[in-house]
Amino acid sequence: MTAARLFDQRAGWLILAGAGVAVLTACGGATNSSSSGSGAGSGGAATISAAQTSSGMVLTGPSGNTVYVLLDASGKPLPCTAGCPAVWPVVPTAGTPQAGSGVTAMLGTASAADGSTQASANGAPLYYYSGDTGSGQVNGQGLKSFGGTWYAVQANGQPVSGSGSGATASPRYGY
Repeated sequence: MTAARLFDQRAGWLILAGAGVAVLTACGGATNSSSSGSGAGSGGAATISAAQTSSGMVLTGPSGNTVYVLLDASGKPLPCTAGCPAVWPVVPTAGTPQAGSGVTAMLGTASAADGSTQASANGAPLYYYSGDTGSGQVNGQGLKSFGGTWYAVQANGQPVSGSGSGATASPRYGY
């Protein structure tokens, strides 16, 4: 085999390998969205679980942190807009969230203020609280900000009222 022909074959393989890398990169390669911090599981859909906290059994996102809803005075869910997501980040998902053990809430999706898709429970968009630095914390429970009150969400999808170990079930969403 001549040196020129061997060079052509090697160049062809390099071009094919480069094209394969380009295709994998464009498609996201072998990574999934959980590696980017979204907490999404297989196929990009978040897994929402239930965990015991001082506010009772509440929903947690893929990060293990408590999830919250923002409700107005009548109990209607509110969106988190403007500067709100800096303090209350959305629970991201790429598809209908999967229910973990003990979750009986109707899980779905909602459009976030930035146009991304976020998880919802019983139709209410779900958020994390930046003041919760680990699983089991409910530091956002009962906080009033961004036009409403923040509530952790029970395993059945309803908000928890009160705070700490004396928390009780609140009235159902008002919509």
